[in-house]
Amino acid sequence: MRRFFVEEKNIDGETVYITGSDVKHLRNVLRMQAGAKIICVDGTGTELTVALTEIKEQEITGKILSREKPAKEALVKVTLAQSVPKSDKMEQIIKMCTELGVAEFIPVTSERVVVQGDFSKKIERWQRIAEEAAKQAGRTVVPALKPAREFMALIDGLESWEKALMPWEAQKEATIAKALGNMKPKNLILFIGPEGGYSQDEAEAAESNGAALVSLGKRILRVETAAPVAVTLVMKEYGEL
Repeated sequence: MRRFFVEEKNIDGETVYITGSDVKHLRNVLRMQAGAKIICVDGTGTELTVALTEIKEQEITGKILSREKPAKEALVKVTLAQSVPKSDKMEQIIKMCTELGVAEFIPVTSERVVVQGDFSKKIERWQRIAEEAAKQAGRTVVPALKPAREFMALIDGLESWEKALMPWEAQKEATIAKALGNMKPKNLILFIGPEGGYSQDEAEAAESNGAALVSLGKRILRVETAAPVAVTLVMKEYGEL
């Protein structure tokens, strides 16, 4: 069955109200009629099997047939702090890392980031991409796109996470597995640099603020490769892959 994310405010008892762009998709693209069944996800981990009851131009109403709370989300809440790369690489990173289970994304401006300016419109687009990727992956929660942050300001607030990991090309020995150890944190922040990587000053500042500098292997990875590889290695340590 097709999957759609709905806000909690659009669920009233046993009735679901579908609004926005999903209405056009259901009516004009999928051409669904009353009686068709879909899966609605409320964003808190609950899947609703819904039978459509009324299809209007601006709103579709459905009746909840059943509720289920499958264990589809990762045991660890990973925040990906991604220094914004050029072109559409950020979109690719968001798609892949959403599929892998990242809980939220923070776009970051660091020393070697080329892309500058107002990210507000891009964040709106990136949020839609995360939602589509979450649908495709069968997730029950859509990763949040947080407002853009400056690198040095972000590392000053690492106490919000139990662990901070930062792959850095000059680090040759410490792995993600070693950095996590036997006691796995419930939430962590993972820093990924831009095309030019992090500077020496940024790496030293991150480490002095408690981030663990780690290696992703012997080879230098492209930015759009480094993020999903690092997330994969984290998820592997939690038995998520």
